[in-house]
Amino acid sequence: MAVVASQKSLGSAGFTQNDDNPPHWFNPERFMEPNFDADTYVADLRRYVPLEALSAELQAHLQVLRNKLVEVINEHYGDFVSLSSKLVNVDSAVIRMQKPLLEIKEKLLAVRGEVTAALDALKEGLERRQSVASAKALLELMQDTAHVMSKVEKLLAEIQVMEGHSSGKASAMKQGRLDARVRMFERLASEVARLNFYAVRGKELQFVEQLEPRMGAAAQKLQALLSEGLAEALREGNASARAHCLQAFSAVGDAVSAEQIVREVAVAPLVEGCISAVQTHANSGPTIGSSDRYAQVLERVADAVKEQVGPVLSDALNDQANVLTFNFLANSVLQEVDAQLSAAFPGAFSVGVPEKFVGNYRAAQHFLGRLEALCRDRRAISALRDSDAYASFQGRWKLSVYYGLRFQNIAGGLDAAVSAPALEPASAAPDLPNPLNLHLRPMLALHHGLTRCTAEDVWLQPLADKFTRLALQLLARFAAWLGDGMDARSVAAIGAAAAPTDADPALPSTMGGDTWAVGAKVDVLCTVRADADVLLQWVRTDFLDELLRLMPFLPPEASEGVRAALLEGASAVAAQAAALVRAVIEDLTETCSGVLKQLRGITATYRMTTRPAPTKASHYVAAILSALRTFLDGEAAGRLGPDARSEIAEGVIAGVTQRFATQARDLLESLRKTESSLKRLKKSRAGEAASDGPGALSDADKVNVQLFLDAQEYGTHIKRFGVEAAELPAYVELWNAVVPPDRKDAVQS
Repeated sequence: MAVVASQKSLGSAGFTQNDDNPPHWFNPERFMEPNFDADTYVADLRRYVPLEALSAELQAHLQVLRNKLVEVINEHYGDFVSLSSKLVNVDSAVIRMQKPLLEIKEKLLAVRGEVTAALDALKEGLERRQSVASAKALLELMQDTAHVMSKVEKLLAEIQVMEGHSSGKASAMKQGRLDARVRMFERLASEVARLNFYAVRGKELQFVEQLEPRMGAAAQKLQALLSEGLAEALREGNASARAHCLQAFSAVGDAVSAEQIVREVAVAPLVEGCISAVQTHANSGPTIGSSDRYAQVLERVADAVKEQVGPVLSDALNDQANVLTFNFLANSVLQEVDAQLSAAFPGAFSVGVPEKFVGNYRAAQHFLGRLEALCRDRRAISALRDSDAYASFQGRWKLSVYYGLRFQNIAGGLDAAVSAPALEPASAAPDLPNPLNLHLRPMLALHHGLTRCTAEDVWLQPLADKFTRLALQLLARFAAWLGDGMDARSVAAIGAAAAPTDADPALPSTMGGDTWAVGAKVDVLCTVRADADVLLQWVRTDFLDELLRLMPFLPPEASEGVRAALLEGASAVAAQAAALVRAVIEDLTETCSGVLKQLRGITATYRMTTRPAPTKASHYVAAILSALRTFLDGEAAGRLGPDARSEIAEGVIAGVTQRFATQARDLLESLRKTESSLKRLKKSRAGEAASDGPGALSDADKVNVQLFLDAQEYGTHIKRFGVEAAELPAYVELWNAVVPPDRKDAVQS
């Protein structure tokens, strides 16, 4: 009963949280996880859940657990009550079970002590053994070091005796004697290498520190002997002695000394001889520039290096292990060539004269290519290219400065041509070649700039991306110039239309800017379009092919990217050039439409007169398209292509015909309204008879017939331009506007 009462008190605590639907962030199952940590759990939740809400949820969960506990107790209440009565003699049972367990514990502790003692004894023995082994290793190291040191000194003594014995003989430096000496040097080098190895292992030993002065002296003596032997082998051309010396240098890891000896003994005289020979020939022969002398020296040096230094390179590359030891091409050949040529030709690297700079740079790159051809594999080529000498030599060529000068020259020429307020003929730039027979200076400047980008004396392969970008910039600048000019022309036309009619026509308009296109005539616009067409055809064919030819190293996808970019630039120019044709069409349309003012005279001819109905077309019809014919027969239009000429003819005819139709329709509508008003006025007068008999043509009908005859005649003139009048929507509109009511047949021309 007490449990039930407790349950009721707990149930009345007033918690309203429903455990069946806890918040999504509260998961009671996490409390049962083995690695659950309350502090971590609270720290994670408090970042986005208030502690008050968490406390409320925990209290509600506690209440649920208590309720479940009460339910479990009530379910097994009888067992809980009888639990105390069933547990009798528990203490005695515990004592009985505890005694054997304690005995086992004592035995285990005793065994554990014995095992621990044995383990400690083993560890102590191992430590003593390791100590003895270390001491033995140190002793052996010291003995080996001392033995090798004594052997090195013994070999040095033997060499000294050999040198002293042979110093008085003239044949001491002959090939046989030299071979024996360098073999002794090689033995000494191997022992010195062993000595260095032992010294590194025992660098912290006092014994080794005491030997360091003797070791240093032996190393210096060996270095001097090897340098002398290698120099002598190089002078005599003794391949065997040279190979032994290189092996000895490789054994002691002293590649720098070997490379320096080769540079001083073999390469330096070779380069000096090449420079002297070229300068002597230049002084005695015809005058040649320093650029040519620089290239000649490099060519001679490359030939001499292959012939005289090539055997040394072969010796260095015979053993694969030596490939990474010596780098004679970089540290011997290239360093010496760079040093002597920079002193002999200090202006060879200057970009002040771009043409000479290009020649010298190409000669230098050809020389590097010949050096790379002497390498046996890719590793040797990589070693050459990654060397400091290679980077220093390439760093002398200031390609960025060179490109800056070329950019100013090429881009500046085009900018000067397109910045002029008026168009200049191509003859204004007589110094520029004109193979395309262009007529205007801006187009000639663009052609010259693009040609210079790929010219032999301008293009450099490392700057391929920059010169390609410059070509695209030139096209973009030219397209912008065309677009700005046509925009200024449009603005000027709008300003002229909005100006007062009584304004002085002699005053120049400032609207639209002082640009080339504002006052340009149709002949000038056609010339611009003709030059642009010729230039674009050249860009899309010859220039594009030449540009891609200069970049054979590009992968196919990159080549397609260059092609697409250049064609896109040409398309931008073509889009702006299309506005030129539209401007020509507008001007010719205005000129031809001026003849249509004579339509007003037809009304005066037939109004309030007794003239009979017309039977032939008016005389003005033949003059409507005369301006177009004159233009098409002119020189400027002859420069255009057939497509552009057809576009202009069709555009002008369509525009003029549309205005013809509009004016004719307005004229007839006005006449009919006037005639209708007059008829109503006559009918309103009592007793006044009609002035016209039945079936007589009115003035409006006569004008209509005249306009119909004019439209038919106009259609025949349209045909002379190769245009079918019946297919023009504007002519169909004109026909429908003027055809008499009794002739509503198909459009004829």
